[in-house]
Amino acid sequence: MSSKSEMGDLLKPAQRALNSSGEVNMVYYSEHRTNPAQKNPLSTGSPTQIERRRATRHRFVSPVEVINVESQKQLISLTRDLSLCGCFVTAKARSLKRTRVSLKISNSQGNFSAVGNVTHNLSDEGMGIEFVQVEGKDQAVLEKWLVEASGNGVK
Repeated sequence: MSSKSEMGDLLKPAQRALNSSGEVNMVYYSEHRTNPAQKNPLSTGSPTQIERRRATRHRFVSPVEVINVESQKQLISLTRDLSLCGCFVTAKARSLKRTRVSLKISNSQGNFSAVGNVTHNLSDEGMGIEFVQVEGKDQAVLEKWLVEASGNGVK
C-alpha cells in the first residue's frame, strides 16, 4: 500500500462506537469493486474480505462426536472454540463445505446436541460448524458453558 488514501479507498467506515474510555472505535468493511479498471492493491485475484463473526468465540476444548447426516460417517474429536452460532472441531479428516452434521459435545458439566452445517475447513487443523438446529435444553447448556468460559477470561 503506497499511501493512506489508497487504504481509505478500500476500507470505508461502517460503524462508529464509543468504547468505555470514551474513545471512538471504528469498524471497517472492505469495498468490492466491480470495475476491472479500478485496481485493488491488496487483491490476489479475489475481493479482499474482512472476516466477521456473528458471536464471540470462546476457547472451549471438549470431546465431540460429529456424524455426517447423509453418510452416517462418525468422527470423534475435540472442540477448539465455541460460540452461540457454532464451533470449531479439530480433525485431520475433512467434511465438505455445507455438509449437514449432527454433533454431540460432552463434558463434566453436561451434554449439548445440535444439527449444523460445515462452513469451512482448515488444512490439518479442522472444520468450522454452524449450528442450524438447537433444542431449548441444549441452548440452555450452551449458554451456561459460554457464560462460564467468558467469566474465566478465556476468549
